[in-house]
Amino acid sequence: MKRLMSVVLSVVVVLMMCGGAMAEECFNAQGSALVPNIIYVYNNAKNYVYPYITISNITDKEVQCKVKVFDQDGIDVTYLGYVFSGGEPLNVISSGIGDFDIPAYSTRVYAFNRDGGKKRVAGYATIEWKSDDTKLRNALVGGVFRARGFASSRSDSERLINNGQPF
Repeated sequence: MKRLMSVVLSVVVVLMMCGGAMAEECFNAQGSALVPNIIYVYNNAKNYVYPYITISNITDKEVQCKVKVFDQDGIDVTYLGYVFSGGEPLNVISSGIGDFDIPAYSTRVYAFNRDGGKKRVAGYATIEWKSDDTKLRNALVGGVFRARGFASSRSDSERLINNGQPF
């Protein structure tokens, strides 16, 4: 009987430890999108490729958003970025993490921090969102603006996330 109690107690302790570890990663997203072709290069102020991921909430409810960026080796490099709301002066919402709130009818931008320590990333990003309103669907739209500088010239491009359709 003592042996059975020891086994049961051991199983309970292991399950409690695993449950705590799994709870940290539980986001329960209501919507998501994949953002391919994230290219970031920063050699200096005249030689760079710099993406800005713009995410807009098109609903009348606040949503919680999570951006994760992965490099060419599948390593999470979200810590290299920051989130801002735009305007003057620049309003930084968070830095080093991809979790943030987007108020109703508002826009946030995820960008790479030029002082992040990594000079090159070729990968992709994921965007997930959730809301306190469990009936809410298709809350976000987004795009990627890419600035490229080389020597004395600059070029810009942009593309829509999810073909411009809400997700």
